[in-house]
Amino acid sequence: MAVFQDGLPVVNVWQGEANPGQAWSEDTISTVFSCTKGIISILAARLVEQGHLDLEAPVSLYWPEFAAAGKQDIKVRTLLQHRAGLSAPRHDISRAELLDGHSVADALAAQEPLWEPDSTYGYHALTFGHLVSKLIHCASGLTANDYLQKHVTGPLGADMWIGLPSEQHSRVARLIGDGNFKSMNPESGSDQYWVEKAMTFGGVLPVDPTEEGGFNGSDILSIELAGAGGVTNAFGLAKIYSAAVTKTDGIRLVSDQTIEEAIQPASFGMNVWHEPAPHPVWGNGFMLPLPPHFEVPGGQGFGHNGLGGQAGWASLTDRIGFGYTTSYLRNSPETQTHQQDLVRKLNDILQAD
Repeated sequence: MAVFQDGLPVVNVWQGEANPGQAWSEDTISTVFSCTKGIISILAARLVEQGHLDLEAPVSLYWPEFAAAGKQDIKVRTLLQHRAGLSAPRHDISRAELLDGHSVADALAAQEPLWEPDSTYGYHALTFGHLVSKLIHCASGLTANDYLQKHVTGPLGADMWIGLPSEQHSRVARLIGDGNFKSMNPESGSDQYWVEKAMTFGGVLPVDPTEEGGFNGSDILSIELAGAGGVTNAFGLAKIYSAAVTKTDGIRLVSDQTIEEAIQPASFGMNVWHEPAPHPVWGNGFMLPLPPHFEVPGGQGFGHNGLGGQAGWASLTDRIGFGYTTSYLRNSPETQTHQQDLVRKLNDILQAD
């Protein structure tokens, strides 16, 4: 766990094992799954602030191929808010397509939406990354990872990659599952079918991300999987979020005004697939506070949680950046318990001040 306040590190602690017989260290990094979405949402917000992206413009202005199959009017804002109707590919994705860096985005650009865009929302578990990273590439000329390195992690001296270089693989903690990740074997075309397909692309990724073919593999670590494949540590997450809300090592990534616009609630309540509550709340890519699903002390909070109880967030009001990572992935009602306990203790400290 790591915490920054007013641009300064105030907590940076770790414990446990990174690999069997190898202690977790300050140098350890791990896959943070959907926490990655919060970081690429910061990149998108930065491009909006700099005038390279317009939230009200059609995605096809930047990515002409996206206009296919009646998608010519889908706005950038709609894409960021999980409302574009592209939460899963209509056809199953092959392993080769997943790994080649462009086929998934191309398939999504070519297909008809799964629902009427902007009429409702559905969590784009993996495709959010393919769609937004492609948009970042079209707007900036850089891949999402190259943009991250050039404009964020490089200047900040923070460790995070979306597509991990091979020379960094030895630092990665091995993911361990709790055995509770199971397919429900849903009927084709059912709501649960599309929920599961959003997470596995039809089985090319295992339901249990720690199994063979999943996120422990060097091939998955190496690709730009911007919806779930970011690799960092708690300190890196906290420092990036800190720089989103206050100068950190002299760097401010986005302004208060940009953040305030990006964290207006846009997608909430019952979603298109009728998943049970609690229902997360999203702004422009960011998950917004909704206890107990996602807790942020102070005011004007935003960020994103990740599989296994991980989280990265910031409080604009209190100028805090927070990161919590783990390699032990639980899929149970207790998934968020440890992280939430730490956040509540942090809140107690803030209230005491």
